[in-house]
Amino acid sequence: MQHSPRHRLYFDIILGFLVIITVFAVTGQEQILEQRLEIDNHSGLSLNVYDDKESGGDSSIYLDNPGTMEWHCILRDSYDFPFCGFEILFDPGRTKGIDLTHYDKLRVWLDYSGPSQTLRVYLRNFDAKYSKKEVKQSTKYNQVEFNVNMLNGVAEFSLRDFFVANWWVFDNNIPPHLSRPQFDNITIFEVQTGSGRPLGEHHFRLRKVEFIGQALSAADWYLTIMVVWLFIILGFLGYRIISLKDEVVVQRKRESELMEINELLDTRSKALELKAKKDPLTGAFNRLGLEEAFSVGLYDWRNNKKPLSLVMMDIDHFKKINDTYGHDIGDLILSKLSDLIHQHIRSQDLLARWGGEEFVIVCRDTDIDNATALAEKLRGLIAAHEFHKNIQVTASFGVATLNTNENLEQLFKAADTALYEAKASGRNRVIAASAG
Repeated sequence: MQHSPRHRLYFDIILGFLVIITVFAVTGQEQILEQRLEIDNHSGLSLNVYDDKESGGDSSIYLDNPGTMEWHCILRDSYDFPFCGFEILFDPGRTKGIDLTHYDKLRVWLDYSGPSQTLRVYLRNFDAKYSKKEVKQSTKYNQVEFNVNMLNGVAEFSLRDFFVANWWVFDNNIPPHLSRPQFDNITIFEVQTGSGRPLGEHHFRLRKVEFIGQALSAADWYLTIMVVWLFIILGFLGYRIISLKDEVVVQRKRESELMEINELLDTRSKALELKAKKDPLTGAFNRLGLEEAFSVGLYDWRNNKKPLSLVMMDIDHFKKINDTYGHDIGDLILSKLSDLIHQHIRSQDLLARWGGEEFVIVCRDTDIDNATALAEKLRGLIAAHEFHKNIQVTASFGVATLNTNENLEQLFKAADTALYEAKASGRNRVIAASAG
């Protein structure tokens, strides 16, 4: 059965329209997938203010106007670290919050006047693994501290800038594997005065808070487009085979055009996938990038009896470096430290940033003695290296190897426990996990 030129014209128009939509979907994926969560004085959320009285201080705080989210406080010199803060509660019970894992930016419109040079923002996460409903400070304190000069109109932060407050980790005896930033159940947004002793009167007005993210990752978006086009291709081929046998040449031409589109999408998707495996600050692999190294290492371990070891590393007192010299210097140290490690590990070893100031090294075909020797070598290199003038940097290491009848979770736990012991033993040292 042959179709008239008009039918072919209709088909060409539809196909061209789908191509235009695809190009728009590819080039405009950031705008299409963007999602925003806005919080202001009309959001109807519970508000709370607090000061340092429960900690032994005598500072005072006043919620001047809940309708415009204005408050002021007076910090007094009767406590070593006077502070005051303001909370927006996503759940008055402080247990059921919002999931911010698909958001990567935070914008804050905040007016401030007072003697403080810095302010803190906390995103507090509730998790039954470490939080208790009756203990308010058991929610994880994901924090960022910034200079008040950033509050010129709007201050913007990446959620990757946040780290877990060390005092919270120590006060609650949190193990290292639970001491990383977490945003899957944020119950409280909080603004607090900054470091030091900024005594005197502080005035605040929070106008708006905005979280920005994407409903889908770029890789998933391109995969969706490819799947849609796959169904279009299959439908198109079926229709042509059944009713347009006399247009085989035209069919092949259309199929070729569609395959070119899919190849373009596949190339973009692969490029994004590789980019997604690298940490943009340090150039080290991230958790996603570890999959390939572990896949090869586990195969050699199971089939060729080659040892597989793991080194976990944590920069000592990194929060103090950030607090003292600022996040720009902290980021510079992380980048230089990653370069130093890359220069002194083997090509078969893989360095990955595990979170904040913590790194892991996957050592294929390496027993625990050689992995420990590598860790000791890196420890000495780091301690002797000048990353920035007048800043001494050291690191603690935990080393473990995969034993018979163990899995990767047990390998990570053993290395994590060894790292925790190294930190508890005074830092700037290497601890190897015992066999079994």
